[in-house]
Amino acid sequence: MSLIQRTAMFTWCQLTAFCVTLYISIVKTTVPVLPSHEPKFDMPMVNVTVKERNTAVLPCSVSSLGSYQVVWTDQVSTLLTFEDRRIIDDERLSVERPYTRDWNLHIRDVRYSDQGIYNCQINTSPVKIKTINLIVQVPSKILDHLSSTDVVVREGETVTLVCNVTGTPQPTVTWYRLSSSSKGSEKQSELCPGSDKVGVNGEVLVIHNVTRFCGDSYECVAYNNVAPPANKLIKVYVEFAPEIYLPNKRIGQERGKETILECTVTAFPHAVSMWQKDGIKLTTSPKYRVEAYDEEKNKLTLSLRVFNIQDSDFGAYKCIAENPLGSDEEIMYLYDYAEQYKSSSTTPITPSTTLNPYEPHVHGQEETHHVYVKSTASHEHKLSMNKPGAWSGAKDPGQPRIGIVVNEKRRNTASTYRVQRLFVGMTLIVYFIVMILL
Repeated sequence: MSLIQRTAMFTWCQLTAFCVTLYISIVKTTVPVLPSHEPKFDMPMVNVTVKERNTAVLPCSVSSLGSYQVVWTDQVSTLLTFEDRRIIDDERLSVERPYTRDWNLHIRDVRYSDQGIYNCQINTSPVKIKTINLIVQVPSKILDHLSSTDVVVREGETVTLVCNVTGTPQPTVTWYRLSSSSKGSEKQSELCPGSDKVGVNGEVLVIHNVTRFCGDSYECVAYNNVAPPANKLIKVYVEFAPEIYLPNKRIGQERGKETILECTVTAFPHAVSMWQKDGIKLTTSPKYRVEAYDEEKNKLTLSLRVFNIQDSDFGAYKCIAENPLGSDEEIMYLYDYAEQYKSSSTTPITPSTTLNPYEPHVHGQEETHHVYVKSTASHEHKLSMNKPGAWSGAKDPGQPRIGIVVNEKRRNTASTYRVQRLFVGMTLIVYFIVMILL
């Protein structure tokens, strides 16, 4: 082989080696080197529960990612993020990476509309997907425009109270009755008799044949284990005609002094109340003072103070109350106490007589009754009446007959009583002896 041929062959080999080296370098720069293990998720599916208005954290942890990329999509396959960059125009979303393998999706100020399925995907072939189910819990809420307001009814009617609520999960509605005490504080008590809860969760409260004692504040409380619970207060007013109560029907006082007449009025709405005498309405003046005091719910006391009582002030006073549902009235009498006391002290005293119940009566004999009278000088007299109106017996002419009756036991009565005691004693002795022998 000539020198020229050897030179040409050497040049061709060098060119071939260069081309192979160039091809290998190009392949290395264009084709990725596959890792020894494919990327994988820590778990395939996760449920995330979060309260509305809080921040939802959707976890996605990938091992052996290599040169693959991670993206997030929502339930309608909308692309949310690419790697750690946000794609959509929602500033509440972001990808947070506390560790290298984490690609967590954060949704701040989460809403109920955000609830649904979210996918964390890796662009392998086929695509690997991790599914996160986002559950948004909504606290209980009462819809005021669909619920009852304060109610005014009459006695005997039916009351329907509605408390329309929403929330996720569905709230449970509980009803309470709040009774006002005399000091104005409220306390929980039993529902009015005849109350029924209607609906799946008792959103409707029905009170049948309502009475005045059912008039109170009713509270509906909705709760679904998501704080805070919701509540609404509904007041029920029961209308009824006035009723008057007099603590005293009669009251006495002396001339020149003063006294107070009182009557208690129960009604709703509050009645027009007044005192009258001889058909004339009494108002506050130098002679009278009229005052009203609130006692309890729907109850007041109307007092009338009468100054410097004279003969013309004695007589009947009428307490009157009326409202649109009816009226009521009661009469109280004011009498002269001194005159009443004087008449009672001058009443003659009738002698007290006691017929002896132990006196035997034999048919055909004349019936005799014995009366024992004690005088003011402690002299005792025994009088006998052989027939009605005929009195006989020893007496002291200087002593009156009026006094206190003194009873004298007869001998036969005493002996009979001793025999009875003896019989009872013997019976007890025999009873104890029998019990001991048994």
